[in-house]
Amino acid sequence: MAQSAVALEMIKLGGRPVLRENFTTDNGNIILDVHNLEINKPIELEQKINNLAGVVTNGLFAIRPANKILVADGDSVKEI
Repeated sequence: MAQSAVALEMIKLGGRPVLRENFTTDNGNIILDVHNLEINKPIELEQKINNLAGVVTNGLFAIRPANKILVADGDSVKEI
């Protein structure tokens, strides 16, 4: 429901939002991929994005970094 409002806010932040077509998350949400967004202060930016009405989550992971990193090649997946 908030796709347009969130997209407009991402434009105000300097990004170019693009709907990820033909894809929904396991919870039925859409994804806006945001291109050309300058990330000079990642924690502040993550907080701003998370506080936008309609945003479920984002992919910056600056406030709480990932516990594990999975790296895949053509044959296997390694956990770091």
